[in-house]
Amino acid sequence: MFSITLRRMEVLVAVAEEGSFAAAADRFGIAQPSVSAHIMAIEKEIGGQIFVRRRGRKPLLTEIGQSVLQHAREFLAEADDMRADVVKIRGETGQQVVLSCQRSLANFVLRKDLTDFAIARPDIQLVLRIGKQEDVFSEVRDGVADVGCFLGNEDLRGVRAETIGREKLILIASPNHPLAHRKRIKPQDVARYDFVGPPPSSLFGRGVSKLLANAGIRHVKVAAQATEYQFLREFVAAGVGIACSLERSVAADLERGEVVKIDFAGDELGFDVRQIASIRRPLSKPASDLMDFLRSRHQVPN
Repeated sequence: MFSITLRRMEVLVAVAEEGSFAAAADRFGIAQPSVSAHIMAIEKEIGGQIFVRRRGRKPLLTEIGQSVLQHAREFLAEADDMRADVVKIRGETGQQVVLSCQRSLANFVLRKDLTDFAIARPDIQLVLRIGKQEDVFSEVRDGVADVGCFLGNEDLRGVRAETIGREKLILIASPNHPLAHRKRIKPQDVARYDFVGPPPSSLFGRGVSKLLANAGIRHVKVAAQATEYQFLREFVAAGVGIACSLERSVAADLERGEVVKIDFAGDELGFDVRQIASIRRPLSKPASDLMDFLRSRHQVPN
């Protein structure tokens, strides 16, 4: 009996449609080796090669691969029909909207908005799922969530996205850091010191690295990594390194003097607030109402 997951079928179809393993990885926001691992797992399961791989050339489907691709598309279509039925039944049996939200957005940017929506719309049950950027994307794509919100300056492929706001990021350090009391610090001077931040392999970590590079800090030396802000704050306060953080998330720590803002002379650092929904499934009325509400509460940057 075959044990082939929905995700592996999606990856197979993506490679065939995009024409490369790298482009398929970009579609899902994962690393290229992960795409290769999914394809190899399918090949091991069926006992045959799906793609002929040639360096520098587009992967070609084998005869077996063409058959598997056809079944994969049928399998995904059935899954989409099932999701649509679930959405329809959920809409008919009760007013509910599931929002998947990046942790920093939920805790520091959208907290009041979401509370106000829940109060203003008692007829709709708001279900809030909080996680990493990867979680937001996969939950919207897989139908676990109706709407997603995340921070980033690049679109994620495979979802319908819009920008509803802009959030500023700043560089923070320990009050005892050598840069703590200097004025108008140039990017090359900041780059000489260690940083702490999210794992560089994560979507958010890659976004921060690109943001810093565009601002002139191209070679970041990472002294420590953490996925939770509370640990990053401890690292920064202890002098382990500098962090690039959402300004709203560090406001209380700045006010208490636990960390200080570096007077950075480079380009302003910021991420768009992105709102996403599935391109495959129709948007329910409660989900549409939530998206309209969040859109109305934030100013879209020019």
